Amino acid sequence: MKVSRVGYLTMRQNKKDWKAVYALLIGGSFYVYKNSTDSEYKLCVDLQDHKIVSPVVLKGKKKFTFAIIKDEQPVFLASCANEVELKAWVAILQESLSKEKSEPPISRITKKKDGVIRRAQRRAVRTTATSALGKKVMKTIVNEETTTLLNALKIIVKAQSGNSKTGEELEKNIIRIAVKSFVLIEDKKLSADDFLVADKPLREAFELMVKVFNGRGRVNDDKITTALFKVEELLKKAEEIITNLLAPHLSSKNMLKISETFGVLTNETFLNTVFRNQALEPELDKLIDAMEYYTQFHYH
Repeated sequence: MKVSRVGYLTMRQNKKDWKAVYALLIGGSFYVYKNSTDSEYKLCVDLQDHKIVSPVVLKGKKKFTFAIIKDEQPVFLASCANEVELKAWVAILQESLSKEKSEPPISRITKKKDGVIRRAQRRAVRTTATSALGKKVMKTIVNEETTTLLNALKIIVKAQSGNSKTGEELEKNIIRIAVKSFVLIEDKKLSADDFLVADKPLREAFELMVKVFNGRGRVNDDKITTALFKVEELLKKAEEIITNLLAPHLSSKNMLKISETFGVLTNETFLNTVFRNQALEPELDKLIDAMEYYTQFHYH
């Protein structure tokens, strides 16, 4: 059976503690893992006879919450990165309540249990990203062109979310992911060719977004929406590839940041709203220029 949705969430483990986890929905079964590379799940919920509640009123700062409930008791309580992610999870979970339970996909079994060396390697990547070397790498990655692009993206996200912190956090996460990836390549834990696998869906998504942007006004709304759903699908494929690459090397907390970043951007509703907002035209022009620039180059 095909997996309906995957991603990192923040799960409430007791009355106070929250922890990043990897969630997988297949058929009528919801699986929770410590990380996307783990073979053994922490929790399995067969969704029949359950209900989905959102939002969940909690003390503290957690927003965008949902719960899976049975017999009026929560069996799973989580927080999403943003409203877009929350709506997507709630909608797909609601659809799955009537589906038959399913076993987890066998292909997930990809990693042996962490040992001392593996944990030390993860700490090294985490430390390097915030060290003097990491800062030097960041200066190399975040050049003038990238800064212009990130600023445009930050303005767009701020305008759509109504929260400047959301845009700033997105910018930090993108830089953090880039630095960690660079360090892993430098340390020969991964190669640049490994990341090229994500290039194909990413390139196709960018090419399609450029066409949608340039075709506005000449194409009807239904065709634009259909195209943006395809963009969403392609970006999620790129996210899946990057997640599988980085998960063996990074903690669940860091992987959550990747999920949060893609969660904002890989959504048809977000893209559709942005593409129709004339006030964002200057920032959109910069983003489209960057996408066109990217697709002009071939890396393989």
